[in-house]
Amino acid sequence: MAKYRLYKNNNMRSTAYGKWYARKSAEGLVSTDDLVMMMVGRNSGFSEGQIAGVVRDLVNLIRGLAYEGKSVKVDNLGIFRVSMISKGVENPKDFNAATDITARWQVQPTGMVLIKSIPHNRAAGVALTWEEDNDYVSPRKNQEEPANPLSD
Repeated sequence: MAKYRLYKNNNMRSTAYGKWYARKSAEGLVSTDDLVMMMVGRNSGFSEGQIAGVVRDLVNLIRGLAYEGKSVKVDNLGIFRVSMISKGVENPKDFNAATDITARWQVQPTGMVLIKSIPHNRAAGVALTWEEDNDYVSPRKNQEEPANPLSD
């Protein structure tokens, strides 16, 4: 289950000043090695080394194809691609790709991701159930308001 925390917008310049918003809570990081060990534990018949090799080769292949400008669809998971953010310039002659373009990874969920196990809150083919994180002081409990890490 995905968790969230509530934060109040304290930016007085914002039109949303004073409103409360949810932000996803971090639930930890699962490494490639962790994934490999989880797959080994599923009685797949493949060794740890075989699974690790396939996973690492797949990651390298997806990365290489995306760097070539291709989008890579992994069924029932997502479409992986490199996108960009560009700075604007007044004169096209002043545009410099090395300094005016920032690349970033983008993943678009596809298929029946999670729908069978999580019944509601669907967006872009993904179904999630949300619950408030119990590892912080919730403003719902009439306690101190949590600090907003993004307020100006």
